[in-house]
Amino acid sequence: ALPLHLAGRRSRALLGGAMQLPRRRELDARLVGGSLLFGLGWGIAGICPGPAVAILLSGHWQAPLFVAALLAGMLIFAALEGRRGH
Repeated sequence: ALPLHLAGRRSRALLGGAMQLPRRRELDARLVGGSLLFGLGWGIAGICPGPAVAILLSGHWQAPLFVAALLAGMLIFAALEGRRGH
């Protein structure tokens, strides 16, 4: 909470870009649904997306499969968002 509070007092990010913090505070179905889907994927795979990218070359066949599914999900989301007009 403290870093978020301090970030809200800044107009620029540490690397010079514009500070972009969420403005909406209410929960909606998209946020809850996305959070549930993310949590289910993480629980089923047993690994967080960040470390999954880090272990791509570890020799475990599951890592590239997980990252491919992750990228496919991101592409599907982008396509659906594009259809919504955002």
